[in-house]
This record gives sequence, C-alpha cells and structure tokens, in this order.
Amino acid sequence: MMILWHGEAIAQSKPTGVKDIVSKIEQYQERLPSEKLHLVLDKPNYFTGDTLWFKVYLVNASNRQPSPISNKVYVELINDSSRVTDRLIIPVVNGLGEGDFKLSANGLMDGGYTLRAYTNWMQNFGEEQFFHRRFYIGNDSKNNWLISEQHSVKTTPGGKEVTLAVQLNDTKNSPVMYTDVQLLLVNGNKTVFKKAFTTSDQGTFKTSWTLPANADTRNLKLVLQNSADKKNRQSFPFYPGGETQNIDVQFMPEGGNLIAGLLNKIAFKVVGEDGMGINVSGVIVDSKNREVGGFQSAHNGMGNFRMVPLANEVYRAQVKYAGNIKTIALPQINAKGIGFRIDNISKADTVNIYISATADVAAQNKTYNLVSQAKDTIYFGTVFNLNKGYYNVSLPKSKFVTGIVNFTVIDDAGIPLNERKVFIDRHDRLAITPVAHKLTYQPKDSVAIGVTVLNPDGNPARNSVFTAAVTDDAQVKTSPYGNNILSNMLLASELKGNIEEPGWYFTGNNAETTPALDDLLLTQGWTGFNWDNLAHPIKEPRFLPETSNMLSGSLYGMFKKPIDKAKVTLLLSNKETLMVMDTVSGKNGRFFFDNIPYLDSVIYTVKVNNKKGSTFGGEIYVDEIKQAGKLPLYTTPLMPWFINTDNTLLKYYENNTANKQASAKIALGDVKGTLLGEVKVNAKRTTTLKDANGDDIDFYDALIDEKQLIKAGRQNLYDYLLANQKGFKVVTGYRGNPNSNFLMNGNAVIWFIIDGINVARFYTMTNVPNNHFNFLKSYLTGLLAADVKQIVVYHAYSRGLKDVVAYLVIQTRGGNGPATSSPSGIYVYRPETAYKARQFYKPRYTVNNTYDNQVNRATIHWEPSLITDENGKATLSFYTADKPSTYTVNFEGTDMLGHFGVQTLKLKVDNKAIN
Repeated sequence: MMILWHGEAIAQSKPTGVKDIVSKIEQYQERLPSEKLHLVLDKPNYFTGDTLWFKVYLVNASNRQPSPISNKVYVELINDSSRVTDRLIIPVVNGLGEGDFKLSANGLMDGGYTLRAYTNWMQNFGEEQFFHRRFYIGNDSKNNWLISEQHSVKTTPGGKEVTLAVQLNDTKNSPVMYTDVQLLLVNGNKTVFKKAFTTSDQGTFKTSWTLPANADTRNLKLVLQNSADKKNRQSFPFYPGGETQNIDVQFMPEGGNLIAGLLNKIAFKVVGEDGMGINVSGVIVDSKNREVGGFQSAHNGMGNFRMVPLANEVYRAQVKYAGNIKTIALPQINAKGIGFRIDNISKADTVNIYISATADVAAQNKTYNLVSQAKDTIYFGTVFNLNKGYYNVSLPKSKFVTGIVNFTVIDDAGIPLNERKVFIDRHDRLAITPVAHKLTYQPKDSVAIGVTVLNPDGNPARNSVFTAAVTDDAQVKTSPYGNNILSNMLLASELKGNIEEPGWYFTGNNAETTPALDDLLLTQGWTGFNWDNLAHPIKEPRFLPETSNMLSGSLYGMFKKPIDKAKVTLLLSNKETLMVMDTVSGKNGRFFFDNIPYLDSVIYTVKVNNKKGSTFGGEIYVDEIKQAGKLPLYTTPLMPWFINTDNTLLKYYENNTANKQASAKIALGDVKGTLLGEVKVNAKRTTTLKDANGDDIDFYDALIDEKQLIKAGRQNLYDYLLANQKGFKVVTGYRGNPNSNFLMNGNAVIWFIIDGINVARFYTMTNVPNNHFNFLKSYLTGLLAADVKQIVVYHAYSRGLKDVVAYLVIQTRGGNGPATSSPSGIYVYRPETAYKARQFYKPRYTVNNTYDNQVNRATIHWEPSLITDENGKATLSFYTADKPSTYTVNFEGTDMLGHFGVQTLKLKVDNKAIN
C-alpha cells in the first residue's frame, strides 16, 4: 500500500488512479486559485450618524499570504431587504486596504444590515466565498422607548397560551408612566392580536393571548405604539420559545451515509426559531419503540452519538427540549456500503482513519482512493482495498498545516463515496503581548501601549500588520468570542451557515473546544471539494482577476466574428486630465489596457478603427466589473438594540444623541446680529429637469442622480428601475385594463419625456395587445444608465384624462432626445472610483484646549495599520476621552506569512489615576 505526500511516493507500487486524481485536482487549483477575505471593524453595532471603520485583509487560500490576484475589494452595506445602501471600491496593496462608511442619519433606516465584501475573482466561486458580517444599526431619532419583555408559553385545551409582561422606559431609563399604548402581534403581514393598555407607575403592563394554530413562530413580530403619537412606534421580532417553538433538527452520519451492520457516528444540530442552537437530550427508538441509544448536545445544540443500525429497520429520535418532545426520523439506512470514521481527538499528534465495508462490498475485491486536501492544497493520496472488510491508517498531524482538511474516499471510477472534514490545529498562532505604560489613566491622558509580537517559533514577527480598535466599555459591548481574523481565516470562511461565537473555538481550552469543533465540522462542514469540477474540462473563469487597474474587452464584426489587429484607443478624461492610450486587438478580438492611472470621476472612452484605419462598424464589448447578485434574504431578523437593552447600549444611545446635539450648538459669542429661534427645513435634492409644460419640477416621487446612474453602468433603464426604484413596477389589469402598465406609487406612468421631448408624438395607436406598454418599454430597454444624467418621476392631475398620472422625465448625456444612441465605434464607460479612506480623528489635549464634555466617542481610537519593527515591536498611542471608564483594546492581524493573531487588553480610566 502506498501513500503520496505532496506528490512524493512513499512505497513501491504505482497507484495510477490516485495519481490521476491528485493531478487533476492540482491542475484545477492552479488554474482557479481561491482567495480569503477578512474585514476588521471598529465595533460590533452602530447608530445612524456613526462612522463604520474597517480594515481589509486579503490572502491566498493556500498559504494565507497576501493575494497577488486582486488589487480591489468591493465592500457593500446591504439592508435586510437585500438592497445595497452604499458601496465602496477599496484599493488593495500587498493584501491590505482600508475604508469607512459614514452611516447617514437621513439615508438609513434602523434595522439589520450586512457588510459584504468580495473581489471580482471571488465571484467565480459563489456567494459563500464572500466575507459577511451582520449587525444592527439603530436610529435614535425614532427610538423613544427602551423595551424589556418577558413571556411564558403553556399548552391549554385551546392552544398555546402566551403570557407577556412589558416594561417601557424612556431614554434616560425612567419608567414611561400612565401612557396609553397599543400592542399588536403580527404574523407575516396579518395582525393576529391587538389590544390597548395604560402603563403603570413602573411603565409596565401585562397581557395574554392564544397563538393561532397555523402561526409561523419564526415570522412573528410585536409592534408597540403610542396611542397619542402613532409615529412613536417600535417593532421587533417575537420568538415564543419554550415548548411551543418550532425547532430544526438535523442528523448527519459521519462520512455521508448510515450503513447497516457497521459502527456509525451520527452528528446532530438543533436550532431554535431565533437561529441559535438549543441544547437538547433524547433517545433513539426502533420501529417497535424500543430504546436503542441516547444522546445529549454538548455545545450550542450540537453533539454526536454512535450506533450499529440494523438493515430494514427504521429509527427515530425523540428530542427533549423545554419540557417538550419532538420525534424526528433518522436518515435512511443503506443495506450495504462503506463506513468512514475519523478520530481527530484521541491523540494530539495523530489523525486515525477507519474505513469499513459490509461483507458484499468487501467481496467485490475493488480498489479505492483516499485523498486529503485543504483549500488549494493537496496533502496526500493513497490507494487501498477492503478485502478484509476494513482499512485503517494513522497520519501524523505534522504533515498538515493548521486549518480545515477534507478527506475523501473515491472509487476506481473517480466517484466520491465518503467525505469528512477535520480541523488540524498546529497551535501556530502569533503571540501578541500588549503592555500599557501605566496601570490607570486619567481623562484626557496620553496612552502608550507597547506591543510585542512573536511568531510560532518564538522569534520576533517582523513587519507584521495589526489593526487596533479602542472602544469605551460604557458604550460598546464587545463579544470575547465574536468572529475575528483568526476564526474567519481558519474556520468560518470555509463553512456554511451561521457559526455561533466562532472565536470561542480558539480560546485554548482544548478539552472543551476540540470535541465541540469536531461536532461543528460534522454538521456544518458536511461537504467539501466539488468533484463535478473534475468531470469536465476546466472552464474559463467568468470573472477576471484584477491584478492592476486595467480595462479589457472584445471586438466583433458581422455574424459575431472576432476582429483582430484593429487599433483601439482609450481616452481617459475628467475635469483636470485628458490622457490617451493605444493598443491593437489580438486573437479572438481581445484587447487590453494595463496599468491605467487612477483618476477621480474618470470617463473611459474606447474608440476603434478597423485594420484599414476606417471607422469601426462592429460591436465593442468591455469587460465591465459586475456587481455581485442579490444577497439572499435573512429569515431570522436581528433583535434591535432597544429590546432588553443593558446599560452599555443605553450609554451609547445617550452619548450618540448628545454628540448630535453638541455638534449642532452655536455659541452665543460667535453670533453677530440677532439669534433667531430654531427653524427646521426639510428640503429635497435639486432637480434640473422641466415638467411636461416646461416648468420647474417643484416636487417629485423619485429623483435618480448621476452618481447612482454611474454605479448602474450599462444596465438598461428598464431593469434598473424595476430593481432599484421603490414604488416603480409593472402591473397587468390596472383599473380593469387588460394590458400591462408602468406604475409609480400606484399612479400609471403614461408619459415619457426625454431631453424635453415627449415620446408620445412618435406613438401610433393600434389594437395590438400591450402596444403602448411595449412602445414605452422600448425606450427604457434602449437606454443605458451610463448614457443618462438624471431621472425624475413625478405625478400630476391630467385634465384630459381626468385622473392623476405619473410622468417619467429623462435627461441624457448627449441631449439627443428619444433618438439617443451610442455612436458607431465608440464605447463610453464610467467606472466607479476607488475610495480613499478618511483619517480617524485623533484629538490632542493641551492646556488651552477646550473640549465639549457632551461629546463622547464610542470608538476612542482606530489604528488600521500597526506595523512591527525588526524586533517584533510596535507602539500604539492615543488620548483617553474626558470621562472615567474602562476601555477594550482589540488587536487583530497577520505576519504576512500565513499566521494570524488576536489579543485583547483592558485599560482603566479614572480621575484618581495610579501611575
């Protein structure tokens, strides 16, 4: 028997099959190498008006060193309706980049948001390869109540009865006394319970109701509103929990199949309505209801048990939770097959693999392959048989690097039969030791923290890059087990689904974390390499790498025939610069412009002449970077900050409000003349377009400006408006009309005005169904967002139609009206501009410095790039704020050689500082 370690044969026979498999995998991984991406954020939750600071770390998946594939990362802020509210392009140098989002108080609603980041190259591998971080953004302008609720659920003859107690406090944590409120329980879009109450002198009220039998307990929400002020309205998810909740239970046999007559390990995971794990216990019974085994979860609803199932038997698990029992069928039992078990726990230095077979499979005298691989790395391959009914092998962990390793059993036809992931831990983290130069600091004090970083060998980690975030514990509640650069790069980036407290698995308590991590991989790491990739020739990647600032495309003539040797000119222009670059199209009509200078608000104009120098008469296609598809909707809403809130978030809220008030104040000594009272002006953005009568448009339903249209690129207006403009849609049967119509906020859009010309003058009425709709649609599909400067939709009363109708007004760049089209041989492209990160404000306190005591920073300091010297040392310096508190200093980073490290330091700020 032979094992190939990294392509080196160790034995005497020649395992041709496994060599072929390993060779194909290596070819695929060489052709399509993958990347890993992590963003360090300054804190876990935000308010509108905050700045979200982030640092980008982009590495190769194979060696975890800076990726040479991409020099840009696309970072998007997405709400829970899957709408991208903001998007940045972050330039990356040597795997590093930084940026920030200003969370506009006017443009964002409170709710759940996801920060999504990816490279263009990562789009070849799907959404699961992207970086995601979900959090809640609060809006203090509408949250006037802090809500605490407790409830219980019991089963009655009439159904599930919920008893609910609620306490309302104001933003200063005082009870909301003697206030008339309404409580609504909403299931989807249907109100299933509604009642009015008056709060007590403690701000409380109590009620009960019976849940409808068909209620979807994963889609319930409570709404509380002030009866006298309906604008004071709060809504939040409601998970009844207890015995009434719908739990999700999954049983997953190790290796993929449950085989009769063999010892099987079966992992399980139980999740509640809120998406979090629920710890359970239970028993396994057979078809005659005889108890044949038991189980109990160990961590976050996960665990495992072993059993030898019988053929033609049916087993059920009776899951016990919160006084209830739910019966779940175990997976179907296969009468014959191969069992696959891996022991990665018993020995710290060895992985033990046990492969067994039923008698009929062993009698076939076939050969099989065992292959081990990680992300873009093949570790070993071996060929074996099961003539004895089993094959066991022990492998030294020293042959692997830290991370997830996938083991696969493959038959002689190249078909995978069993798979299993394990986590190999070489304990090769970076050792970060931060030491503050004082035990305690005073307000407005200067802080210096010396940081020493050692590599896994104990030597100085030179030129390591770390990000440091200093937050005020009075305002920011940080989780010690949240996702960090270590847990994400080594674990979370390769697993499906939500991982609760991923940082916990790297806390060093091996007796607890090692078996729990194995259960996690048995449940959420069930699948590995997509073997279908090897069944066909390796496909050309759809999304190209961005190794530099480049532009590429293709030229086609008649009948889509590629045109080579044509002169292609690229003009780069903005308000300050005009540059020209030339190239010649090559094979298949492809052309490339590399190392294009970065310019702000730049316009690319591609011009082409054919081989003879005359005007190009074909088609130009530019490989524009396409935004990733819609983020799948989250089925589990995030709980808002104002529900069951603690003093940390209360302080954050109070300070956030105070900051806004302080920044809006004007000192009387700075005002000359008469100081008037406060005047609130709610103004809309300015439109430069005219209405159907040539007058200024004073009000509108929608205004889409140039910035938004540039982001849409070459998407046609029909697709853009339907996907992005709220209230704009296509309906059939509007007011009894059998034809399709465009609607904007319920009003029919019947007039299109392009560059001041109403397209109605070109319309010919016929009896063809949908003729008018298709006529209007043709203008939207024929116009690209990149060719338009501004769109306005407004409504007005039409005397002729005696109805309110909507008008869609478009201003194109060329101003050519309805006949707008791109000139032959010219392609205009307006790429999004790479973002230049802002500098974090670092106050310096002097004797004469005056500081507004009402301004309180939740993020005290943000240092995106802390770089160690040749001795592995660096210094972090900043000033404390003006109030006593405790600070948390989080460090995350890499030595740029494939190792990562995280560390936390606590600082005390006191008026009576001890030096």
